[in-house]
Amino acid sequence: MLQLEKNGHYAVQNKRKSLRKASLTPCLVEKCFSSSDKIYSRSINYSDNGCMLEMDYSLSPGDAIKICFAPDADESKMFGKNICVGTVRWCKPQDGCSGGFYGVGVQVLLSQTPRRRVY
Repeated sequence: MLQLEKNGHYAVQNKRKSLRKASLTPCLVEKCFSSSDKIYSRSINYSDNGCMLEMDYSLSPGDAIKICFAPDADESKMFGKNICVGTVRWCKPQDGCSGGFYGVGVQVLLSQTPRRRVY
């Protein structure tokens, strides 16, 4: 966010492309192409093309991850599936006032359309 001073007052300009929706949905995160264990996490917010996760483990920008939401979760409805693949865009330590040690920004890949079964 960018703060602009106008006549002694501050106005906040939001440069985000999509509206964020608050959430506290539990999920499981797994690094793609890795034999590491699943990481228990939760979604803090989500938008049309990504989400912010909170977890106790650090991930690196560029990591490919798989996120598993409950089938009835709002995120599953938004992304059209309950198992999503995404790319870590950022990972920052939390200030200690939240439930996880790290906040992780994920861009969810939405390019694959559901396949139809042919009988």
